[in-house]
Amino acid sequence: MKQLTGLILTFLIAFTTSAGEIKFANNLTWKQIKEKAIKEKKMIFFDAYTTWCGPCKYLEKNVYTNEGVSAYYNANFINVKFDMESGEGLKLSGEFSITSYPTLLFFSAEGNLVHKYIGAMEAAAFVELGKTARNPSKQYFVLKEKATKMTLSDVDFNYWAEQADGLEDEDKESIISKYLNSKTDILGNKSIANTVLMYTDDLTDKQLSYLHASQVKIGQLMGWNAERTSSVLYKKLFKQAAKAYSRSFSNIDSFSALIRKFDPKKENYAVKDLLFRLAVYGDKDMDKATDLLISYLGDTKKPIEIEFLAGWLLDYSDSFETENFKKINEQLNLFKFRSIDAGKEYWLYLMQVLCNIKSGDEAKAKIFAAKAYQHAGLPVEYKEILKDSYGFTD
Repeated sequence: MKQLTGLILTFLIAFTTSAGEIKFANNLTWKQIKEKAIKEKKMIFFDAYTTWCGPCKYLEKNVYTNEGVSAYYNANFINVKFDMESGEGLKLSGEFSITSYPTLLFFSAEGNLVHKYIGAMEAAAFVELGKTARNPSKQYFVLKEKATKMTLSDVDFNYWAEQADGLEDEDKESIISKYLNSKTDILGNKSIANTVLMYTDDLTDKQLSYLHASQVKIGQLMGWNAERTSSVLYKKLFKQAAKAYSRSFSNIDSFSALIRKFDPKKENYAVKDLLFRLAVYGDKDMDKATDLLISYLGDTKKPIEIEFLAGWLLDYSDSFETENFKKINEQLNLFKFRSIDAGKEYWLYLMQVLCNIKSGDEAKAKIFAAKAYQHAGLPVEYKEILKDSYGFTD
């Protein structure tokens, strides 16, 4: 009877999907899956999903049904899916600390977690993910262990840091901090520099000071222009200062002091940046954010360059309502260019294009679009957008 039951179970598993799809062993418990992996000496691919997750549905419909994907995963893995909000999935969600969906886990044949990825992707990339998961030199948790022990090369450590950043690994900052503190020069080569500049926000005052004093060296090492170097360092400093703001129970002076210490020219901008973000994300009050932006536009004592004002409006435009755009547009119509805006006037026109579109005045939007298009300084990417949108020709 047990043999017959086993044959029926095997039959059901073999036909959980049609030909050309990944075969998922959906009728087995996690314990049975691990036993099966040991017996067949195959790795396990584990899809942690929820029924409401859009990217999960995309994988199910467009990737798992791909013949190339199914051929690779059926040949190399025991494949399993668990709904993280029902049945055994509830327990496994806690065991594997699943907080985002889909989370794709890969286990060795012995049941050890070796690789992880969060999110969906196209079929070709999904096959590459499987290949990476089977490659010990690229497996995330294998690399993490080596990173923790400081046995990776600078190139491999940077590769791990990139993966850790994408996975939002809670151990990332402490491991990178230990790594950087072991270096005599955190700009010693491009790999170390990329790690410190792109994948950590937890730096000492000494390290921050060194980075701000080495902007020319950073530009040469990374192949960046001065504007990009300055932007990257500002974002890093802003995050450090924001932490100081939080630790001090929302004391704006704590925030300002850190900005002033390392980049005093950015203090005025950074404070306004913080207040604007707090209105958008903290208070979720777009009327407050609107009033702040209008006050920034009219500030003649401590003015902000039009480029940065436009950046705030464009970056957060999805959060504003029609009335907010109308109110901002009234201030834009009164705006007078300052010397600091020379050569960047097109930013005002782009703001006016957006506000008029959102306010329902397409005719005026086109007038300002034409002014922006004709401006000699307008970046190519914006010019192409306006050309496609309005049919402009040179």
